[in-house]
Amino acid sequence: MFRSCLFKIILICLSTVFIPLGQTSAQIVLQSTRFMSALPGDEVTLDCSMAAGVRMSSYIMYWYKQDHYGEPIQFIIKENDRPTQKYEAILNTNDNRFSLKVSKVTAQDSVTYYCAAGHMHVHCDSSASQAYFGNGTKLTVLDRDIAEPKVKILQPSGIETRCKKTITLVCVAENFYPDHVSITWTLGDKEIKENVATDPYATEDKKNFFRQTSRLKVSKKEFKPQNKYICTVSMYNGTQPIFEIAKEINGIEGISLDVN
Repeated sequence: MFRSCLFKIILICLSTVFIPLGQTSAQIVLQSTRFMSALPGDEVTLDCSMAAGVRMSSYIMYWYKQDHYGEPIQFIIKENDRPTQKYEAILNTNDNRFSLKVSKVTAQDSVTYYCAAGHMHVHCDSSASQAYFGNGTKLTVLDRDIAEPKVKILQPSGIETRCKKTITLVCVAENFYPDHVSITWTLGDKEIKENVATDPYATEDKKNFFRQTSRLKVSKKEFKPQNKYICTVSMYNGTQPIFEIAKEINGIEGISLDVN
């Protein structure tokens, strides 16, 4: 009875939540599958687990959904809830795994699903209502064939090569569907993580295809012909990429290092 009361109180605290970019708690709640695709009518199962050394039995587990980037997330179901016609929550504390089964998916189920772990507190103050969220799994119920990205790297502008201390390389991925891509930069075989700015989400055009860009700032001193910068766009269904498209650009010889 007391645990049931706790569920109700925590649910009030966590029923509608905003997740600012970068505020998910992947170190506690793990969602290894970032993207999933399905056909209308399929049954889909999403999973989450806990980080090593963290016991799921110490938390109350929830599933939420977010229709679009930047919107508040909405509560779906929690552990031990009765299944509905659409959703079923499956808790396996022995394996530290919490699953959400979504039945007979339609276009309306094309959202991002978040697994969350909440502490068993009874007061809705800042610490009691704290929940740990996974990074989310984006599900797309396909309404047409998959289209692989078209990828290009834009040449740096003349103003940059003449007047600035840094060069901006822009990688553009466009005309793809669904929006299940990640973009990475490498120099040779080493991934570049600093001075990279990637759009937080893909934008949809009038033809219902998607576009996403990533920008890499490079100092003029490093933008040399022997340095090869590679942009790789990977499209996913599950944990493995179904397409990987790479484009490369070498530095330019003779760029002036003088900045007036």
